[in-house]
Amino acid sequence: MTIRQSIPLFFVVLGVTASVPGADDDVNFSRDILPLLSDNCFKCHGPDEANRKAKLRFDKHDASLEELKKGRATIVPGKSSQSELYTRLTAEDPDDRMPPPDTGKKLSEKEIELIRRWIDGGAKWAGHWAFQPPKPQKVPAPAKDWKANNPVDNFIHASLKHAGLSPQKRASRETLIRRASLDLTGLPPTIEEVDNFLADKSEKAYENVVRRLLDSPRYGEHMARFWLDAARYGDTHGLHLDNERSIWPYRDWVIDSFNSNQSFDQFTIEQLAGDLLPGSTLDQKVATGFNRCNVTTGEGGSIDDEYYVRYAVDRVETTSTVWLGLTAGCAACHDHKFDPLTQKEFYQIFSYYFSLTERAMDGNKLLPPPIIKAPTMSQRKERKELERQSAAITEEIDKLLANSGYKDPTPNAPLGDLGQQERIWVDEQLPAGAKPQGNGTPPWKFVQGPGHPVFSGKKSHTRVSTSDAITQHFFTDASDRLKITENSKLFTYVYLDPAKPPKTIQLQFNDGTWEHRATWGEDKAFLAGKRGPANHQMGKLPETGKWVRLEVPAKVVGLKPGAQLNGWAFTQVNGTVHWDKAGIVSLSLSQQQKRSQHAWEQFTVQDNYSGVPAEVQKALKVEKSKRTDAQAKLVTRHFLRHVHPDSRGRVAKQLSKQKIISNKLAAIQKNMPSSMIMEDRKSPRQAYVLERGQYTEKREKVSSAVPAWLAPPVKDAPANRLGLARWLVQPSHPLTARVTVNRLWQQLFGTGLVRTSEDFGVQGEHPSHPELLDWLAMDFVGSGWDVKRFLSQLVLSATYQQSSRIDKNKLAADPENRLLARGPRFRLDAEVIRDQALALSGLMNKQIGGKSVKPYQPPGLWKPVGFGGSNTSVFKQDKGDKLYRRSMYTFWKRTSPPPSMETFDAPNRETCQVRRARTNTPLQALVLMNDVQFIEAARKFAEKVVREGGAGVEDRAAFAFRSALGRRPGASELAALARIYKEYVTEFKDSSGSAAKLLSVGESPRDQKLDANELAAWTMVTHLLLNLSETVTKG
Repeated sequence: MTIRQSIPLFFVVLGVTASVPGADDDVNFSRDILPLLSDNCFKCHGPDEANRKAKLRFDKHDASLEELKKGRATIVPGKSSQSELYTRLTAEDPDDRMPPPDTGKKLSEKEIELIRRWIDGGAKWAGHWAFQPPKPQKVPAPAKDWKANNPVDNFIHASLKHAGLSPQKRASRETLIRRASLDLTGLPPTIEEVDNFLADKSEKAYENVVRRLLDSPRYGEHMARFWLDAARYGDTHGLHLDNERSIWPYRDWVIDSFNSNQSFDQFTIEQLAGDLLPGSTLDQKVATGFNRCNVTTGEGGSIDDEYYVRYAVDRVETTSTVWLGLTAGCAACHDHKFDPLTQKEFYQIFSYYFSLTERAMDGNKLLPPPIIKAPTMSQRKERKELERQSAAITEEIDKLLANSGYKDPTPNAPLGDLGQQERIWVDEQLPAGAKPQGNGTPPWKFVQGPGHPVFSGKKSHTRVSTSDAITQHFFTDASDRLKITENSKLFTYVYLDPAKPPKTIQLQFNDGTWEHRATWGEDKAFLAGKRGPANHQMGKLPETGKWVRLEVPAKVVGLKPGAQLNGWAFTQVNGTVHWDKAGIVSLSLSQQQKRSQHAWEQFTVQDNYSGVPAEVQKALKVEKSKRTDAQAKLVTRHFLRHVHPDSRGRVAKQLSKQKIISNKLAAIQKNMPSSMIMEDRKSPRQAYVLERGQYTEKREKVSSAVPAWLAPPVKDAPANRLGLARWLVQPSHPLTARVTVNRLWQQLFGTGLVRTSEDFGVQGEHPSHPELLDWLAMDFVGSGWDVKRFLSQLVLSATYQQSSRIDKNKLAADPENRLLARGPRFRLDAEVIRDQALALSGLMNKQIGGKSVKPYQPPGLWKPVGFGGSNTSVFKQDKGDKLYRRSMYTFWKRTSPPPSMETFDAPNRETCQVRRARTNTPLQALVLMNDVQFIEAARKFAEKVVREGGAGVEDRAAFAFRSALGRRPGASELAALARIYKEYVTEFKDSSGSAAKLLSVGESPRDQKLDANELAAWTMVTHLLLNLSETVTKG
């Protein structure tokens, strides 16, 4: 038996979609007639005036009743024989028949009969159901003998009863916990979790499982995955170079929002307009990354105006799809052909997004502005703990100083003469955090006496050059920075070799830029020939053969009070130079002066408030007699804590601890990632209706506004994105709540109540259960847009808990399970299939949030779509734990998405997508059989089976089976697994080297303690289990 022969191809049956009949046998205009008119007539006789034929309209009731000729109209209520619509549909003459034969459209006899019945029944007209606000729905009475857990079941049971069907019995407990775990966390339950559930005989056992899953941090990750499809999230720009860009902190915000159960209305507002909220927080600004996820370019020759339009159009289409469930895109060129959205209304929405500060040509940079620093989840946690510790220390200091009884010894005395204070920054070693750099390897060379001159301590640093090229060693990024104050002088000691003196020496100081230089000797170093702070001439070279102190007034090199140095460069041209002991000299208060708050305040003003926190500065700038009590206490507290030698000494231990915490906080701030955000221009751009959507064809001017035919603008809402967001989530809006609950239903049941979850317009499908959809929408809004509550309600329903088993009668009556006479069953999404394998194997890295990673994929896929100069033209696989992170953290290159996930229908995320395809192809089976990540997962799964599954073959086989599927194997299944294992053990023993070859797949280390042949055989068994249809299906 070969490896390939032993692994079955998985197979998933997908039903063909079909409309579900309503509960009412009468002809329903919105459900039965409007879709027919829209699909067959609206293109020529609908909302689009520019393409309207013969001035006839079928989308408006009044227009359809207008008399065409005596006694005849398009529609004559009650008289189909006198209605031009019906007679044209049934005309024998091809020239008279509608739709015209050349359109390729033709109504069936059944559809024509529907129209006749509707006309003869009075041609009752109603607006499109989705454009009317949801109406309160009476919950149907419970069906006799059918258990209903909540109103969802009452609505479903009423439909089933009308259709002559009955609900399926409750699924087994093993099936339920696996189904709920996969649906709410995207991961399978462990055997321990299954056993705990089976052992819990309480009435609330299943409810407890659901609550645990909703409280799991894995819930937020799983929910975020669906949202990222809608947000068209990607880790690259998508066009031209398709370079990497940093927006993953937005993805982490989404995870956190779902885990914290942020209300969906606030979730909406923060993503569309978080930056416009009063006093917007860091998180709310990060949230606006939603509309920076669009594809962008930096290609040379592109025109800014064109791409400003493209980006705004994309955002209108995305907003429309995600919250309105409408296909608004065609209205960029003309009035919508099917829905009442005009081209002008499209560009009024467009106007909300047309005045952002982003650049059209973003250079394909990692962080095209506007951007913001955004801490990771781990950084937030660490920062919160450090801030807590700092607050506790502050409280301790305040208690120590509370009874100091301080009185200023010289409250009115002038400042007097000042002393000097010297601070050493470089001596023997570099300051904390400094990154040593320079010419040569190593860039810095510390030397000792007696072979080398040393001024202070045991070491100096040196550089030797025999050419006239500039050479140097330097450092940057020191976390312990050097602060410049009024009259500061920078100093160092230098020793010039008398036998090999340099031609030039230069000191350079970095406060964020290197444009601060002091030069001695010939003008041959950086910026030679120029004068000023960037190259200040200090005079001739110091005397050779002796240590000379060099001093540079900070002012002459352009360093102002308040500047902070993070780097220092020691530069020379030719010769041998030794350097030692570098730092700063500043004017300072004497010990006696430091005991006077009045003296300190005078000095602080003279020193331009250097080193004083902003809030203390603000208080100091208020005349002493006019300070509030709070301001006076703030100033005195700072003085006693940081200046007064006696009181400072009493809290020195606490201050030292606080300094350590401050340095840690500074390090977090420095290493904090940044993320792209939204920001409006101060002066908005004028938007226009664009003829055929062409950016050069400007017509009527428009300003930001919402389509009032859907819902009126929110009173007093601003005419910006915040006003748009509030309009979307007003409780009376007809679409937002319906569209949202429909997608959540789709997430659990595979198909939405409205199958076309991206299109609630006239061309979309009528809901299978319209009353239920309205009830759910109103209940969702009434709950405060509570997503966890909504999902809990669905998962706890008897409808969700049904077995997915089906008989022939139900299959014939409802092949797609739209009436839900059985539980949901469909193939898992790409990410869940991979994550399940990682979880079962024990490989999964459970870190939440962080930068995207690059797990296994075949080499060379990025190259064909990679331009020269692109930083994503060559795929560089990650190593270690990064290979095993959840799939939602996989680096998403838009021009070449992760191949295994794309095979399982994951989108490329170039555009918004709210409904994935679900295909069944041979490639999918090949991925599961041959992809490194699945073979490696099988190996690690096998190790787990051998270590934890018991001693016997059947015990281990049962353990593996239960781990993968949640249920116990039947006798024949167990026997088959045991037989396959034994066959493989024999085969691997007979084939030298085969086991070792199989066990070498993947980068995770193999457990060398386990017998290779047995482990390889179990690897084949677990590999088979990972390939089963049941394993990759939620049933």
